[in-house]
Amino acid sequence: MKTDWDYRSCTEYIEGIVRFTKEKSAGSLKRILRHFGDPQDRFAYIHVAGTNGKGSVCAYIDSMLRKGGVHTGLFTSPHLIETTERMKVDGKDIPREEFTRIFCQLYDFVDQAVKDERSGIIHPTYFEWLYIMAVIWFAEKKVSYGIMETGLGGRLDATNVIDHPAICVITSISYDHMAILGNTLSQIAFEKAGIIKEGVPLICDGSEREALEVTAARAEDLHSPFTVVFPAECAEETDTCYPGSTRTAVVKKILNKGKNIDFYLKEMYHDRDNIGEEAVHIELNTGAGYQAVNSSLAFLAVRELMRRRKDLQGLDREKLLEGLRDAHWPGRLDQAADGLIVDGAHNVGGARQLCASLNSIYQGKKDITLVFAVASDKDHGGMARELSKICGLKSLIITQIEGSRRTSIETVAHDFAGYLPQEVRVQALYPASRALDAGRRQAGPDGLLVCAGSLYLAGSILKDLRDQAEDPHR
Repeated sequence: MKTDWDYRSCTEYIEGIVRFTKEKSAGSLKRILRHFGDPQDRFAYIHVAGTNGKGSVCAYIDSMLRKGGVHTGLFTSPHLIETTERMKVDGKDIPREEFTRIFCQLYDFVDQAVKDERSGIIHPTYFEWLYIMAVIWFAEKKVSYGIMETGLGGRLDATNVIDHPAICVITSISYDHMAILGNTLSQIAFEKAGIIKEGVPLICDGSEREALEVTAARAEDLHSPFTVVFPAECAEETDTCYPGSTRTAVVKKILNKGKNIDFYLKEMYHDRDNIGEEAVHIELNTGAGYQAVNSSLAFLAVRELMRRRKDLQGLDREKLLEGLRDAHWPGRLDQAADGLIVDGAHNVGGARQLCASLNSIYQGKKDITLVFAVASDKDHGGMARELSKICGLKSLIITQIEGSRRTSIETVAHDFAGYLPQEVRVQALYPASRALDAGRRQAGPDGLLVCAGSLYLAGSILKDLRDQAEDPHR
């Protein structure tokens, strides 16, 4: 038994764990959780899946519940700077000493169990390991609600070991991780819809008709009452009645004020003999227009929980709206410094949303410098196509993320070449810290620097900014 673990050696061990395995480990994961008393069953489980926006939805739900005085746990991925960011209680990261203690408990058990062929236990994957640690900690802290973000897909995800969550949320679905989840929106939606459980209410994004039809069919099969949220551009879809759907909602009249947005969420309901509609005014402390739908999903999820759970029935709606206003999710159209935006857009859908937000906020009135890096398993050509549509784009600096998943600068330059206007200046700089420094110089005091393409890049940039603030002379 190893006894000399510290936080750094724990994180180094975790970073060395295999990310994916062909060996099916759901049974093994359940055996490990059973050894620790099935901690995932000791709090109300809010389960969130989707392609883009699921971390934001989790953060909005957590902020609303905490504003209402509810004791919460939040499990999200990936982290931007420190592994401890992945698990929070009442909005605070797990302390390093707690992280180390729980790691050691898990390591000691797994180390012995995998040596015993009769145990039926195989070593957890990277994501499974962190999930197990999170639910153990949440159970220890006696949280009332755990807001749990899937890692990849849903049907086979580690977070899907739960039998009866309190509610499920499925955010927007687009093309990502196709090698694992499938090559069509229907196939990807099928994997995401795997989190839906018999009779458990569902809140889902309705922006992609093909994906929604798969989700709705799954919800109907499982008698899951569900609410569909449509963005403003899909308002006509609210006339479609899906079997089992009791409510539809549409985001209307988004007003972008630069650093914040406000909008109306119009909800139409048809519960048995009760038919009507309601509009609520929502304000967000972000200029990202795409967060209108994400915050609406979160708001309606909490509203549905309030209808069904006695411990939440006394929550004040104004407190919930205040929670939405106060929520901040780092790395998502994040104003990290004056004239600097960091966004973790890492697929075509995210790139499209980022471009739309920038064009809505600045309308081509600012010169924009883009620092871009992307992982090799992403559709970097599609991302280049979308980001080349940024109004006011004057300069592109291509860099690389760290590690084996990086995409070469030459490949990315080729991706952009077919889309960029001729006047856009293109250069390559590595590492990301050099690209950041050059980008800030090029943007100057009157321009805007945007760093995007990967959450790994976002984390690297935010860490560099933090290190510079701690040691300006380094």
